[in-house]
Amino acid sequence: MYVGHRSENRKTRQLAFTLVELLVVIAIIGILVALLLPAVQAAREAARRNSCKNNLKQIGLALQNYHGAHGVLPIGAALEEGAMWTAFILPYLEDTSLKDLMTLGEGGAAVSGISNFQWASPSPVYAYPITSIEYKNIEAVETLIPVYRCPSAGLPEHMPDVSSYPWYVQRRVPGSYLGCASGVVVSQNTPHAMAGLDGVLYGVNVNAVQGEGYPESSLDVVSYKKITDGLSKTIAVGEASFDIDALTRVGQANGYPRPEKTIGSRKDHWYIGGDDTDGPSARDSSEALGSTGVAPNIYKGPLIYPCGLQEENAGSAECQAYQISFSSEHGGTVQVVMCDGSVQAYEESVDLDIWSKLGTRSKDFDRLP
Repeated sequence: MYVGHRSENRKTRQLAFTLVELLVVIAIIGILVALLLPAVQAAREAARRNSCKNNLKQIGLALQNYHGAHGVLPIGAALEEGAMWTAFILPYLEDTSLKDLMTLGEGGAAVSGISNFQWASPSPVYAYPITSIEYKNIEAVETLIPVYRCPSAGLPEHMPDVSSYPWYVQRRVPGSYLGCASGVVVSQNTPHAMAGLDGVLYGVNVNAVQGEGYPESSLDVVSYKKITDGLSKTIAVGEASFDIDALTRVGQANGYPRPEKTIGSRKDHWYIGGDDTDGPSARDSSEALGSTGVAPNIYKGPLIYPCGLQEENAGSAECQAYQISFSSEHGGTVQVVMCDGSVQAYEESVDLDIWSKLGTRSKDFDRLP
């Protein structure tokens, strides 16, 4: 009986794990997880990148349908009014109701009798739910539209914003895509820089246009016949990374970031419309428009803030180039949709002369020094 008891204990001890064996198993599991995690992350990024590509494809198709209906491409940014190309193509993205919600044109009040605060409120506080027609344009810029946002960008759904005037939006929605206004512009503050120089979606001064909507055919906008470089060789819209950290660096007051300077002082991109595109002193067209006159993914290093921690370098060439640069979170590439609707990805190491020419609609334009 004694011997049998010892044999049973020995058998029990043989079935147990030692501490060393347990640590070895844990280490192996840790190594396998470490090997698997990058593959999982890569698969997720590939899915997000494809979703972004699909967004651009839908945008490109909407632009083509808009051209089919109007004979021209939309205004890139309605200077001195505030609407952006992303508002004009809404009916071709199956969102006619949101387009109909808005009152476009500075003369809207005179024509329809409707008071209109345009794209922001003079007060940082306004009531929810929005019931007054005065705020309907603000309701539009506070509406989340997934097709205008790249999943890889990691943008918040809503965030407070204040214009240079300052006027306020409580829950503005950041965007990820800019219309290509130029292939030669290096600063949005160059005279007439983003207004009809050489791209396809650029700023148009609509100060004299009255009423709701714009007679596009009577404005200086682009038709396909003006794109002599070829639709497949001309960028219509490209990705642009929103510098969310900039709104932390500049500090806050009453829950809002400090007002942006009229010359544009941070890399912020939005859709539908904006108060800093409205008014005679507003020049911040980089909210809606970009240029291939500067390199893609410019100054994307995590410790490089070309506009300064408090935007003290807003007027510098580096800060202005940073704001109009096409950029993405897709690991050294930028996706764009061409005027023929095809989506292309370009490496950030692309030859700058080639990149510049992709943003122009004609061979007659040369890259600025």
